[in-house]
Amino acid sequence: MKRYLTAASLLVCLGMVANAHADETRTEGLNFELTPYLWAAGIDGKLDVGNESVHFKQSFSDIVNNLDSAFMGLAVVSYDRFVLYADFDYLSLSNDDRTRRGIIAPPGTKATLDSKLDVGTYAGGYRFDTFGKNTIDVLVGAQLTNIDETLKVGNLAKLQNKDGITDTVVMLRPSVQLSEHWRFNPTLAYGVSGDSDTTYTMMPQVQYQFADSFALRLGYKRQYYKFKSGNNNNELDATFSGPFLGVGWTFPARTEKAAPPPPPAAKPAPVVAAAPAKCADADKDGVCDTADQCPNTPAGARVGVGGCDCDYVLRTHFAFDSAVLTAGDKAELDKIVPVLLNPKVGFIAGTVSGYTDNVGKPEYNLTLSKRRAQAVADYIKSKGVNLGSRFEVVGMGEAKPIADNKTEEGRSQNRRVTLRRTDCGAAP
Repeated sequence: MKRYLTAASLLVCLGMVANAHADETRTEGLNFELTPYLWAAGIDGKLDVGNESVHFKQSFSDIVNNLDSAFMGLAVVSYDRFVLYADFDYLSLSNDDRTRRGIIAPPGTKATLDSKLDVGTYAGGYRFDTFGKNTIDVLVGAQLTNIDETLKVGNLAKLQNKDGITDTVVMLRPSVQLSEHWRFNPTLAYGVSGDSDTTYTMMPQVQYQFADSFALRLGYKRQYYKFKSGNNNNELDATFSGPFLGVGWTFPARTEKAAPPPPPAAKPAPVVAAAPAKCADADKDGVCDTADQCPNTPAGARVGVGGCDCDYVLRTHFAFDSAVLTAGDKAELDKIVPVLLNPKVGFIAGTVSGYTDNVGKPEYNLTLSKRRAQAVADYIKSKGVNLGSRFEVVGMGEAKPIADNKTEEGRSQNRRVTLRRTDCGAAP
């Protein structure tokens, strides 16, 4: 009972002080997660108590009929990449079988097993990045188990086995992004030393984030023990397993710092005045045809000394979590390549700025936006353009959205790269 109260108090305290986003991929700041579960677990294995041996195996229908009560509670605290993990399980169930040895009672005598199991697993470790938005927690800790089993053999005998088991375990907790709302979060633990001959836990689960502060968790837990008491011949070789369902309590992410603005461009070249009246100017942009390196600019456009448009803006769009240019993006980029290839307009300078929508971690989005900008710059270079130091490639992350991030259409528009000239100075 003391261990129940201690574990329950820990879970309650963690829930009361939680004030940050509980995300299994976050690597900055203080973060909390609190998740209660319902666990429909049964026992499958063998129990030797005294001179009697009984085997138990349950189907799902048996679990529903024989399960008295079961509870799981999970709490995770992380600070930057350091992680503390606490998991408490309680299980009470009963099973029926027949005796086999015939020492206490004739073989085939009905035997009833009442089992109570509580397990507290407490660990600490470090969170590593893997690929994309995915991480893995590597933890080391202690697994504290209390097993209380009473075996009733017909009306002839009542045998009891109580054991306290302490094991050192290593744990792996990957977190894999499946889609915008779905994640796969398995937990694997294995006992490396302690009272058990062998113990391990496998807990595959999926998580659906249905609101900013709540996530549905569905999975299956399998906990195995092979243990022999040192003071008698009692031996347990059994698996406690079954499906579980829970709701995780999380909190909205804190506001992250926006991406820093790009450094100021060099002092802009002055905009050339209109050419003398006698100068031939076919596109009427104010630059003589003999000096105009960008013919056919719109009449009245703001142009530089070579007659090229100062305010040309090109936008490309990307799929979710992608930095791959589409055929349409490449067609748009092909329009500006001839201008940049002209050796007489080498003065043209600008920025290639990448952007994302607001889905995912800001720090990951900042990196993704830089990859998108670099993809545009690399494509232009592949066409023979020597950008040199004239164009700066920057990632802006989620900054400066041009559409509403609450809709898929708006998020699609915000996943973009903008190519803008800066050698003419700011637009009026």
